[in-house]
Amino acid sequence: MKNAEQWKPTKFERTGKGVWRSNRKEVPARSRLIADRLASVYAAAIATHAKGRLVDLGCGAVPLYGIYREHVSDVFCVDWPGSTHGAAYVDLFADLNEQLVLEQESFDTVIASDVIEHLHTPQALFDSAARALRPGGKLIIGVPFFYWLHEIPHDYHRYTRFALERMTMKAGLSTIELTSYGGVTDVLSDLATKAVASRPRIASSVYWLTTLMRALPPVKKLGLATRESMPMGYLLVAEKVSAPLSSGGG
Repeated sequence: MKNAEQWKPTKFERTGKGVWRSNRKEVPARSRLIADRLASVYAAAIATHAKGRLVDLGCGAVPLYGIYREHVSDVFCVDWPGSTHGAAYVDLFADLNEQLVLEQESFDTVIASDVIEHLHTPQALFDSAARALRPGGKLIIGVPFFYWLHEIPHDYHRYTRFALERMTMKAGLSTIELTSYGGVTDVLSDLATKAVASRPRIASSVYWLTTLMRALPPVKKLGLATRESMPMGYLLVAEKVSAPLSSGGG
């Protein structure tokens, strides 16, 4: 990763208690809830699955670097030219809709955080990841579901778990974890803050009010009960399984 020594937290920050959450100085109230949820699911997946040499696809400002750097040995960053998030850390410029020129079986971990909704041909990323992963390597992908349009006009898709499983299978990878996050209470709270996004002070008040409401036991229970049917998004972990050894004939 270029200029790693210059990296600073953007989307996520670590609290004094070691918990990852949205960066209160960088993330506006309208996006704080989903960033809080993402920080939690990414941190858990990375701690469990990230290792060795990692490639960050659609890296942007590398918001997950603070989370995964202690788990991996090397980081390689890929993004498209002209990214709105800058290019300070990019090692390779490429169109993620096309087959990526990455050395075959050269990475232990591939991450694409909130990227594939911006691809008109997302299967290419899954196929590139499968080719670049070593046997036993993991692909970690996060994607929103109930979420507003963003980075217009390059916002093409919202995926169900079934679409994610299908693209994983077509790439020859095995799904080992597919977790939904959020639920109807999170979705409605996120929409409420976004509805007043043009009024930052009001959005901040709505964020804190909905945070208090979601902590109430009946509301919390409703959110958990609807996490599968009305998710904010998904976290996918897939593995490149080693080819089975063929049995010798006698």
